[in-house]
Amino acid sequence: MKLKSLLGGLLVLVSAQSAHAIERMYGVIGAGYSDLEYRQAQDEAFSYKLVLGHQFHRQWYVEGGYYQLADVDAQADGSDFGLQSDALYLGVLGKASHPVGELFYRLGVANVSVQSAELSGSGNCEVGAAVATAGTQTICAYDESVAAGIIGLGFDYYVATKTFIRLEAEYLRGKDGFDTSFISLGVRYNFN
Repeated sequence: MKLKSLLGGLLVLVSAQSAHAIERMYGVIGAGYSDLEYRQAQDEAFSYKLVLGHQFHRQWYVEGGYYQLADVDAQADGSDFGLQSDALYLGVLGKASHPVGELFYRLGVANVSVQSAELSGSGNCEVGAAVATAGTQTICAYDESVAAGIIGLGFDYYVATKTFIRLEAEYLRGKDGFDTSFISLGVRYNFN
C-alpha cells in the first residue's frame, strides 16, 4: 500500500511540474540572412530557424532549436558546388526587461551539418570522397559535422499579450574554419 501511495504522490508531483513547465514555454519562428564559410566553401543565403524555449528563472531562458543556415544548389557549369548546412542547437538566454520588450543575450552550442565540395590540386581528397575530375584537379564532396559555439544579441518587442517580434544577430564559430553570421526577424509566441 505504501508503494502505491508513493507512486501516486510521485505521479501528482510530476504532473504538477509538467503543468508548471508548460506555463513558461514559448516558440519562435524566424527567417533572415546568413553568411557561411567552411573550408573552401562560402555563401550568403536565406536562412530560417525554429526554436522551443522555457523560462526557468525570471531572468533566464533555455532554448533548443533547428537552424537552416544555407541551401544553395550546385551550378551545372561547375562554377559553384552548392552548399547545404543546418544545425541543432541548445543555448541559454539572459534577459533584461523593458516596458516595450526584453533585451537578451545568448550563449550556446550547436551541432552543424555541412555538405558541399571542394577542389583538390593534389588529386587526393583531404576531406570527403572524390566524385569527379576537372582537368588536373579532383572534385571532393563531403558531408561533415562540426561542433560550434554561439553568441548572440537580440530584442523581443511586445506586440500583444503573448506575442513578440524578435530581432536578433548571432555568430557561430567552430572547427576547421566554420564561421557564420546570422541576422533574423521572427515571431515569438508564449504558450501560457
